[in-house]
Amino acid sequence: MSTHCGIAVKTESGYKTIYCHNDGYTGYMLPMLTDNYNSEELASKLVSMGDASSINKEFEPTSMDHSFDRPEEGVCVFYVRDRKESWLANSPQSYSTKKDLFKQFWYTYIFENGEWKAYAGGKRVTDPVKYKY
Repeated sequence: MSTHCGIAVKTESGYKTIYCHNDGYTGYMLPMLTDNYNSEELASKLVSMGDASSINKEFEPTSMDHSFDRPEEGVCVFYVRDRKESWLANSPQSYSTKKDLFKQFWYTYIFENGEWKAYAGGKRVTDPVKYKY
């Protein structure tokens, strides 16, 4: 079973957002994003890759063998780069408001004002461990 989520970066016009298929619950995703993608540059780079199967500690693989079928341990898996899927179908989406974003995803992570914020059902999550699955 997977826990889907949206991962967004606040922009001047709204939110640039990707879908992530696995491990979207706050007990996993919030620490992963906070510990490894904790700057505007890193958050934007993550979202710029388009939709993901999984988000992990490492952004780039060290092996040429990394793929969706044979992922390198601890490395993000993206639909376009690692599954060879269409950019058109998996590129980041734009939403003008948080309300629009929350309509798309139960779990939502937004990088804004220099930090990651987690939401479940449109409400801010202050205790990420409470939402394990």
